[in-house]
Amino acid sequence: MRFVKYHGLGNEFLIAVVAELPDGSSELAKELCNGKKNLWADGLIFGIPHHDKTIDRQMVLFNADGGRAEISGNGIRCLAHELFSANGLEGSLQILTVAGLRETKFLEGTDDVAIIEVNMGHVDFGPEVTFAELGVQTNFEIVQVGTVDVGNPHIVLQVENLNCVEIGHCGPLIEKAWSENGVNVHAVEIDGRDKISMLTWERGVGVTAACGSGAIASAAIAMEWGLVDPDVTVSMAGGEGTVSQRDTGVFLKGESVRISSHEVRASG
Repeated sequence: MRFVKYHGLGNEFLIAVVAELPDGSSELAKELCNGKKNLWADGLIFGIPHHDKTIDRQMVLFNADGGRAEISGNGIRCLAHELFSANGLEGSLQILTVAGLRETKFLEGTDDVAIIEVNMGHVDFGPEVTFAELGVQTNFEIVQVGTVDVGNPHIVLQVENLNCVEIGHCGPLIEKAWSENGVNVHAVEIDGRDKISMLTWERGVGVTAACGSGAIASAAIAMEWGLVDPDVTVSMAGGEGTVSQRDTGVFLKGESVRISSHEVRASG
């Protein structure tokens, strides 16, 4: 089976466009994403056909721990990049996810590096919560907390100084305190009306250099709080993405990069 490794703003994924979902996909994700065959990634994505001809591909995403995930903003852009490379570097694609149908657009670039935009739909804001309710001790100041559903769950902490946050330490504690089913945890500092900075603890993965759906969640809740404008640059360790709120949904635009190609047996 052929896998192509991509990264979207530093989020690394193994992509396979196949005729059907292979048996043992969850175990394969655990093996490959955690270093077997000398491959490492945040997730494994399969692009499979769908019976509805208006849908270009169905996206099936497994996190590095083998767990099935609903959607990934960077992952879907990487899958789209692979599909655009095979079918012409132009136009738009309709990709079905567990979270629903998402439209991706090729804006510019090549087979190796491209700018791709995805409409992630409308977000839902969850219940209000104070950090004290979580019962987690931290050594940094938290301004406020919000919960957001982008097709997958997120908890966003606005902090005064992102440099004081050890997301690898507090992330799993906050995730455990908030939900037995897991949640993506983001610490966010507001840099201005048009820019925020973000750190991520991603459920099923750990600390990641970027999180596309997390960028959407963080920017959207910052808009809801009245702190930023409808177009926001989200700065992450792996790069910068642009989040835009429009009438038809919340859009994520950013770079997708092809890293390498690999042939791997489906059995692992």
